[in-house]
Amino acid sequence: MTINNHVGTKMKISFFVVKNIKIGGGIEKYTRKLGSLLAARGHEITVYSMGHYGDCPSEFEGMRVIEVPSLNSRYAEKISASITAIIYSIFQQKPDVVHFHSVVPASFAWLFYQRNLPCVLQMHGIEWQRSRWGQLGSHMLHWLEKTACKQSKICTAVSKVQCDYLNKKYGLNVKYIPTGADLKPKAFPREILKLDIEPGKYILFASRLVREKGAHYLISAFNRLDTDCKLVIAGDANGEDQYKQELYKLAENDSRIVFTGYIQGRLLDELFSNARLYVHPSEVEGLSIALLEAMSFGNICLASNIPENIEAIGEAGLTFDNKSVSSLHAGMDWALKNPDRTEKIKLSARERIKKHFSWEGIADRFEKLYEEITLKPASTGVHIIDYDKSRKRVSDLTRIR
Repeated sequence: MTINNHVGTKMKISFFVVKNIKIGGGIEKYTRKLGSLLAARGHEITVYSMGHYGDCPSEFEGMRVIEVPSLNSRYAEKISASITAIIYSIFQQKPDVVHFHSVVPASFAWLFYQRNLPCVLQMHGIEWQRSRWGQLGSHMLHWLEKTACKQSKICTAVSKVQCDYLNKKYGLNVKYIPTGADLKPKAFPREILKLDIEPGKYILFASRLVREKGAHYLISAFNRLDTDCKLVIAGDANGEDQYKQELYKLAENDSRIVFTGYIQGRLLDELFSNARLYVHPSEVEGLSIALLEAMSFGNICLASNIPENIEAIGEAGLTFDNKSVSSLHAGMDWALKNPDRTEKIKLSARERIKKHFSWEGIADRFEKLYEEITLKPASTGVHIIDYDKSRKRVSDLTRIR
């Protein structure tokens, strides 16, 4: 390894495994942002990507992308992609650091430990809790979580809630490294006008159309709302077409509801920049990038009161009772009718992102972690704990109404 300006070493770091680094969801966004920042600092970043999620270049934002074959099945794609990626990595690439973005590839960490290669398991959420997997899939993911955590010597999590969960359930000492967001200037409305969306006259939801993200609660609550604002649903189903059709059915009698499909880039920035209110009604989260991005643009954010969402917004946003259509309706109605009382919250949202969720700061922390573990044998069983035990309990955080 050679000299690097930031931490002293240039490392070969492998990320396992994503769907498509260009267009995926939360894990893909996290990998893309972290990987590109580390690549810009001189590290050699390799990302293993599944082969059936559309074209992906072999190089992207300074990262090397290796497309690996996988089964085109919701239940088998990640495990099949992980196996092929790990075999290739061990025999061809030989990385300095292995970074698992899921318990699925991390359940094979023993193959790397046998070769004295340090591994990091990063938890982006409690995967088996997500409704889309069904009973069989949840049981399998629960077992893989247990397998991965028993093997893991170095573990990080994107929320303090998950740190507590992993500590209590598996006795792991976990390093807290959160999700991040960039503070961008607001984008002038241009592309949204082509969709007949007027600045300041719409409520925004931006996420995958999967059940645990809660869009059905939002549409049902919006149907009851007396407002001339539109509801913009930005996102696609990623294979859950039955749920998408359910959302279309809920919205069919309300012409104020707009489905944009999957969007990114300038149009997404414009939607975040010009919304009257951002709503995040998820049932389950890791630490939502979409919610943090909405806050970074200075939006009034109304989120379900699950611990991870409260951890993200702190006192810089509004909450409603999880899964409650009536509570969500009341929260939207209050936010729309009290712009004078929400103005201070908008300013505090950007400040919270700047203070706690900087991508540069996140890259710094991973870079230091990688250097530390590459200087210690992988077999030593190093455990790291770095989250604030003196923090407020999540249940004690002020709920704004």
